[in-house]
Amino acid sequence: MVSCQVSTIAEIKAEKQHKDAQKASERVALAEAKKMGKEAVATVKTQLAQECAAASEAKKVEQLRIFVERKAEKARLAAESKAKRAGAKVCIFSLNPIHYLISIFSRE
Repeated sequence: MVSCQVSTIAEIKAEKQHKDAQKASERVALAEAKKMGKEAVATVKTQLAQECAAASEAKKVEQLRIFVERKAEKARLAAESKAKRAGAKVCIFSLNPIHYLISIFSRE
């Protein structure tokens, strides 16, 4: 549990550093584009917006993938638990057939 929290904190720090570096490179690119003219600035801004949209979409897809993996794991665990319970019932009835007979006749 603690190692999971530490790795999550490390991931957050790394992501923040990446964002800071990206913003710095974007500022440099815009400054160079300003030297070239208005059309270059518009082109750079459009390119940066497209990159931002692509990164946002990739993040959404990754979050969806993680969500689906967690749901699948929960379903697998539930199925295993259900199978174990069913196996335990069969085991109880096979050890003592009187319980089985009582359960059959009590339903009627």
